[in-house]
Amino acid sequence: MIGELDRTTVVARVILGMVGMFVLAACGTTAGLTSDLDRSPNFATYHSFAVVERERRGAPLPWATRAEEDITQELERRGYMRAVDPASADFTVDFVLASREAFDIKSHPVSMMNSGWEVHKYREGTLAITVFDGRTHRRVWHGSSNRELTQKESERLAGPISDAVSSVLAKFPPAPAA
Repeated sequence: MIGELDRTTVVARVILGMVGMFVLAACGTTAGLTSDLDRSPNFATYHSFAVVERERRGAPLPWATRAEEDITQELERRGYMRAVDPASADFTVDFVLASREAFDIKSHPVSMMNSGWEVHKYREGTLAITVFDGRTHRRVWHGSSNRELTQKESERLAGPISDAVSSVLAKFPPAPAA
């Protein structure tokens, strides 16, 4: 009876551990760079831009300010002009800057009595930039970057923000359809 109870307890713990692993995996991260676009607008007609003015939640104000400055500088470096009147801009840019605690979970074969899961906890930074057509106000382009931040980067995000802005906007404007 005791041996059977121990086996039942072990099986229950393994099942509970697997459920926990799937829950944590759902909280996991996809690192890298992504972009998506609407092919209908003629991006070559875009010459001026505005940045959406709104409260930036989730990121400390200096980081949001830094991201907006870097986006503006990168677009100006590419030849776009920031519109004096946002209503007259050819396109409008909005962005989200965030960081969160994330987990990387790896499994490896072990005996039933030992844990087979290795959990790496880290800080993940995300920058998402969305471009809206100035005339139709439709979303025409979106790019984002996710990456693991070191402890030093988490405390001082100037470098990672600039890198993320450059990486994301490297795909904007998209190449014309062939």
